[in-house]
Amino acid sequence: MDSANERTAEEVAWIHRIGQGDKAALQLLYQRYASRIFRFVIRMIKDEAKAEELVNDVMMEIWKSAASFEGRSSPSTWILGIARFRTLNAVRGKKLDTVELSQAPEAVDEGEDASTGKSQEQLRALMRQSIARLSDEHREVVELTFFHDCSYKEIAEILQCPENTVKTRMYHAKAKLKPWLKNMGLAEAELGGVT
Repeated sequence: MDSANERTAEEVAWIHRIGQGDKAALQLLYQRYASRIFRFVIRMIKDEAKAEELVNDVMMEIWKSAASFEGRSSPSTWILGIARFRTLNAVRGKKLDTVELSQAPEAVDEGEDASTGKSQEQLRALMRQSIARLSDEHREVVELTFFHDCSYKEIAEILQCPENTVKTRMYHAKAKLKPWLKNMGLAEAELGGVT
């Protein structure tokens, strides 16, 4: 069994133990997922205090619903699904913040790309700015794919929509991103296959 399968089996076992009231298993799951949940949530709400609160809400929901986990999806898909719904409930009725270029963090030179003179951090900031301009539906698919390494199948489970809908959203997201990124002077090779 490879390490990914071992990790999944371990997480499934933890969730089953949590379903039986095992607080130590919840702590193990928290240690593994808290930062990932935080990164997922903060991209949607842009408020660190609220994101921390939502991480705790997600963990409480895991505590309450672990007994009903059937294992039809991976633990990470199930957990990110809970995080998504908790976050959407928290921001319902509010327009999500977007990151303006002037608000993007200052780049730390991690070595410049010879073709553009932009550091890797500058490239990431430009990508984040472009992704923030997408509609909520398109942004979710892009973020789950590129920042959380989810497959289209996993994204479909998280978003509770058909896999073909995910593919269509990604197609349209890429179509919108491509001209924006080119206008910023980013070549296709720099984008890691996004365009």
